[in-house]
Amino acid sequence: MRPASRPRGPFLPALIALACACTALAQLGHEPATILDQLDVYGVRPAEAGHESASGFAFAIEESLGVAVAVEGEGDLTDANARFLGALIGAASGYGSGIASPVTDFFRTRTAELAGAGEVVVQVQEYLMSVEVSAGAPERVRLRFAPQTVPEELFGPPAHALGPADARYVVREFTDLQCPYCANFAAQGMPLVRRLLERGDVRFEVHHFPLKSIHPNATVAAEAAECVAAEAGAGGGAQAGEDAFWTFTDALFAQQARWSRLPDPLEEFVAIAQEAGLGASELPMCVRSGRFSALVEESYRVAAQELGLTGTPTVFVDGLKVGNYLDLASYERLMRLSDAMAAAEGSGAEE
Repeated sequence: MRPASRPRGPFLPALIALACACTALAQLGHEPATILDQLDVYGVRPAEAGHESASGFAFAIEESLGVAVAVEGEGDLTDANARFLGALIGAASGYGSGIASPVTDFFRTRTAELAGAGEVVVQVQEYLMSVEVSAGAPERVRLRFAPQTVPEELFGPPAHALGPADARYVVREFTDLQCPYCANFAAQGMPLVRRLLERGDVRFEVHHFPLKSIHPNATVAAEAAECVAAEAGAGGGAQAGEDAFWTFTDALFAQQARWSRLPDPLEEFVAIAQEAGLGASELPMCVRSGRFSALVEESYRVAAQELGLTGTPTVFVDGLKVGNYLDLASYERLMRLSDAMAAAEGSGAEE
C-alpha cells in the first residue's frame, strides 16, 4: 500500500474541496462493501483486478484489517467513465452526490490540461486524488484516492494536552480563540473529545493558530491564555497551570462577543479570568512584555507554512483530518483507519 501524504507531482488548487460544503459520511475506514453497495446502479461486477463498471472502468478497493483504506483504478476517459469516477469518489469519500458532480466536471473540463502532464494530485476535502491521464485518443486515466495524511513530526509540540503521553491515538486541534467556529467546537466538540479521553488510549493536543488577518485579537488572546496558565503554574504547580489554561480558554470562548471587537482586550481578559476564579494579576505585563509571543508565532508558522492550514478549527486524529469534528463516529472511524493504514504500511515494509 502507498499511503497518501504530500503530493508527489504537480499540485492543482483544491477546487474540488471548495465545491462541496456537505457533511461527510466517509466510507474509507468502513468495510469495502459499503463502497460497492453505493455503486450497484453502475453495473459493477467482479473482475480480475478487483471490480469493473458497466462502462469499463476497472478499480480495486485496498483493504487492511477489514476496512477500506484506498481506491485505485484505470480506464478510458470517456464521459460515461467520468460520471462513474464521480460516483466512485463520492462513495469512497462518503460525500456522495455532493462531491460526485464536481469530480465529474473536473474530468470533463481538465482532460486537455491533464493529458500527458504526468501525475497530478488534487485535494478533495480531506483526501488526495492522484490522477495521470495519457495523451492520445481516447485518453486513458489512472487514479488513486486515499486519505491525506500528515507525518507526526510535522505537527510540532502542542501548547497544552489532556490524556496520557503514550496514548495510542492523538486528537489534535488547531484553534483560534477569536474564531466563532472554534467556540462552537469548544461547546459541542470538546464533550465528544472528553468521551474519547475516557477510553484511556486517547490524547488531546491543542495548537495555537490565530488567524491574524481576520481576527486581530486572536494572537493576544492566545498569549493571554499562556500567561494565565504560567501564573497559575507558578503558584500551584504544573497541573494547576494546565487546569487554568483550559478553564480560561473555555471562558474566552463562552464570552467571545465580550472581547473580540475591543481595540485592547487586556482589561477584559483580566476580568474574565477573575470571574472564572483564576489569578490574573500578571496577565497585562506578561502579554505586553511578549513573554509568549515566540511560542504563539511558532505555532502559527507550523500550521500555516508546514501544514498549509487555512482555517480553524482544524482537527486531526493522528495524521488524518477529521471531516465532521462534531460527530463521535467520525473520530472512531479515523481511529480504525489509522490502525488499518499503519498495518498496511508495516506489511508493505516487510515485503
